[in-house]
Amino acid sequence: MDAAETVTLAPDLRLPLAILLLGALLCLLNLVAGGAVALLGLVLFFQSVRLHLVFGPDALELHNGAVVLRRFPYKNWRNWRLFWTPFPVLLYFREVNGIHFVPVIMDGQRLRQQLEQRLGHVNVAASSADAP
Repeated sequence: MDAAETVTLAPDLRLPLAILLLGALLCLLNLVAGGAVALLGLVLFFQSVRLHLVFGPDALELHNGAVVLRRFPYKNWRNWRLFWTPFPVLLYFREVNGIHFVPVIMDGQRLRQQLEQRLGHVNVAASSADAP
C-alpha cells in the first residue's frame, strides 16, 4: 500500500457495544452507575457511526461525513501508542500542539497498520502495558 494513498478506516462497533452491555448489566446492581456507563456506550456508538479517521498523504484527518473537523499533520507527531495489543481500545498520540487520547471505535488492526506505515519513523512509546 502506497503512503500517498488515502485510507478511511471502517467503524468497529465492538467497543461501544461492549460498554453498552456492561452498562446494562451494571443497571441490575446500581441504576445510576449502570446508566452512566450505558450512556457512554451510546455516545461511543453514535460517534463510531458518525466520525471517521482518514489517513491522507500528509495528515490524519477526523471527518464528520464530508466535513473535515480536524487535521493532525504527520510532521507534528512526536510519538504514538495503541493500548492493549490484542484488542486496541485507546490511541494515544502526542504532537507539537498537545496530547490526544482517542477511543478506538474503528478497525483497530487497520489503524495499527496505517500508523506503522505512515508514522513508523516516530518514536513509539513503549511500556509493560503491551506485554503479553
